[in-house]
Amino acid sequence: MRALDHLAQLLRVERAELARVLGVSLRTLQRKSGENERLGPAASDRLARVRRILDLATDVLGEQAKGAHWLTSKSRALGGEVPLQMLDTDMGTQRVQQELHQIEFGFPL
Repeated sequence: MRALDHLAQLLRVERAELARVLGVSLRTLQRKSGENERLGPAASDRLARVRRILDLATDVLGEQAKGAHWLTSKSRALGGEVPLQMLDTDMGTQRVQQELHQIEFGFPL
C-alpha cells in the first residue's frame, strides 16, 4: 500500500483517483491498509503499469514533475482525455504510450 500512496504523491493526485485507475474501491484500500495486506494481482499489475508509464513520461519529458503533470492533464492528442485515466485498460495504455513515443521522436503534440 505504500507503493500506491507514494505513486499518488508523485502524481499529485488523490488516492481515490489512483484507486479508480487500479479498479479498487476506497473502502477496499482502507481495509487493506489497516491489515497491512497487499493489493490483488490485477490491481498490482495496474499499479506497476501506472509507474512504468510515469517513468516513460519522465524520460520523454525530462523531469518527473513534468511527466506527472502530463499524465494528469487533458491531452488534445488523446481527444481531451487525461492520460492517467486511460491507464485502466490495455488499449488506453497503448494509446498513451504511442503519444509519448510521438512526443519523444518530435511529432507535434
